[in-house]
Amino acid sequence: MHRIAPRPPTVDHVDRRARRPRRLDPFGVLSERETAAAMDDAEEARRLMDDLVALMEAGLVRAVDDDGVVRYAAAGPDDLVA
Repeated sequence: MHRIAPRPPTVDHVDRRARRPRRLDPFGVLSERETAAAMDDAEEARRLMDDLVALMEAGLVRAVDDDGVVRYAAAGPDDLVA
């Protein structure tokens, strides 16, 4: 989403105005739309994880440890099990 700035940004593109924090009620009730969106996001995340596990079980994706950070990559031709 494009936002029109009320004034041009500074040279280093940092807005130097101090912004007041938004009030957030941690125990507040979400609107019906926000609840539905959160549930959709959770369901989509669950589907993505299921797909990742299925790809790993099929041997098409493998976990790569990159200096303590685990990421997932497509298995190379030498990694594929016949």
